Amino acid sequence: MTETGLIIGQAVFLLLLFIFIAAVVRASVRALRTAEIEVLPPNPDEMPPQQPRAPTATGQSAAQTMVGASGAPVHVEGVRRPAVVPDDAGIAAKPEIARAAAGVEPYLVVTRSTSLPTGTRYDVAGGASIGRATTARIPVTDQFISHTHARVFRRGHFWFVEDLGSLNGTFVNGKRISGEQQLHLRDEIRVGETVLTWEE
Repeated sequence: MTETGLIIGQAVFLLLLFIFIAAVVRASVRALRTAEIEVLPPNPDEMPPQQPRAPTATGQSAAQTMVGASGAPVHVEGVRRPAVVPDDAGIAAKPEIARAAAGVEPYLVVTRSTSLPTGTRYDVAGGASIGRATTARIPVTDQFISHTHARVFRRGHFWFVEDLGSLNGTFVNGKRISGEQQLHLRDEIRVGETVLTWEE
């Protein structure tokens, strides 16, 4: 074999090796994105005991007993404690947060598709994957859909859709998204030739 043949053989080998490594990395990234993390509740036996507190009225005057210079107790009146603002004070001012806090679970409705019946409703409680994989929560057999195309997930009080590196992309209201996009009422998610409408 000539020197030129050896060089060509080495170049072809390196190219195939690069393609293989890229495929492995891409598959690993997809697997990490779709993996669900199990969160275990805290063990009550391992938690330190809490000290009991004397109940006091929020925002009202509280009497305190102090020790004077002579060692005799001195009764002090009129010490005001700051009012405690509940953690969910801002929820009522934001309708989306209020709906999520009330336990309203959104869903996706098929409005146009070549592989799914129109009007089919998919509950997405706990998140949902979209793709041609048999394990997908929303299985779409469209030829333009990737094996694991996109996913819908909840973060805090809000819901998002994320493209998982699909070849043909994921669109929200006609615009291709890069990464994740927050969802709002009546948003249209298009994957391939299938359109899903976000409802609450």
